[in-house]
Amino acid sequence: MASGARFEQASQLSLNGSGIGTFSDRARDHIRGGGPFDGGADLVKNQGFINGLNYDDNGSGAGKTRTDLLWAGDIVKVGLAGSIRDYTLTTHWDASKSLQDLDYNGQPAGYVSQPGEVVNYVENHDNQTLFDINVYKLPVSTTADDRARVQMLGAALNAFSQGVSYFHAGIDTLRSKSMDRNSYDSGDWFNRLDWSHADNNFGVGAPPAGDNGDNWSIIKPLLANTSIKPGTTQIGMARDMFRDLLKIRSSSTLFRLRTADDVKARLKFYNTASTQNPVVIAAHLDGAGYAGAGFKELMYFVNVDKTTQQLTVPGELGKAYVLHPVQASANAADVRVRTDAATGRFTLPPRSAVVYVVN
Repeated sequence: MASGARFEQASQLSLNGSGIGTFSDRARDHIRGGGPFDGGADLVKNQGFINGLNYDDNGSGAGKTRTDLLWAGDIVKVGLAGSIRDYTLTTHWDASKSLQDLDYNGQPAGYVSQPGEVVNYVENHDNQTLFDINVYKLPVSTTADDRARVQMLGAALNAFSQGVSYFHAGIDTLRSKSMDRNSYDSGDWFNRLDWSHADNNFGVGAPPAGDNGDNWSIIKPLLANTSIKPGTTQIGMARDMFRDLLKIRSSSTLFRLRTADDVKARLKFYNTASTQNPVVIAAHLDGAGYAGAGFKELMYFVNVDKTTQQLTVPGELGKAYVLHPVQASANAADVRVRTDAATGRFTLPPRSAVVYVVN
């Protein structure tokens, strides 16, 4: 029954405190842009945090503002903090707010009591894959390499989030369903996964009319644009960058803090409030005395912009930060992030996720 008229139904809010996890749409929608039921011009206009909102306008005439970008960044931080209800965030309007006091379509943005009650994700079997969503939203001129990097920005934000990280099959190989928004009954032609990493399945034909026909006028020209389709180089790059992200997440329990109290005590966001650089996420994790932390301190950064960003973090000046061993390795997938040790001043390559540690 609607609104639980006959009995209390399982939902994000009703399961709070139960220890049962629910999929969170909060950060998902703001990372990707728009919502799962967008159609027509909104599919292009509603850019998200990783695919150009305000900083890399796609020419759709949406008129998105810096404030829109700042709000998206705040909700992305909600996800990174595990959607913990009473975690306090400094918002882009200089207020200190519990995540439960931030509005998400009439519901609290922070809605769980413990990190194990939230499942973070950026794509699932429902709706378009992340690659296909980015086809709508990125400027058409975006290079194939940058499309792969944008995909990995989404994967990085998920990997760095407190709570349960869920990854859809094929996120690492730029999986496309040729823009199909609802492929449950579309067969292998649109759902194919190429485990040889030679093809991502983009541009194999217009998706079935039932759930896609209304958008064919937008979809078909995009599918016909051969510059959008990645090659083996981009697929391999994304695959290897994703494997590095998994190694980084598994290297430290700081990415999987056990309780809400742990999150509140050990996770701190820098680069917040109204004067922030809106294209950079900067977070600090305190590993002192924490089982399995592996590092005394850890900082992660996500630069979503297509240009290099530099960030000075006053609270971290003078500390002997070095690049995370996975990213410092000679076998690291993203060689662009190999920088000298940092002492509170960090240089972040375009569209990159970078992790620094104090041993």
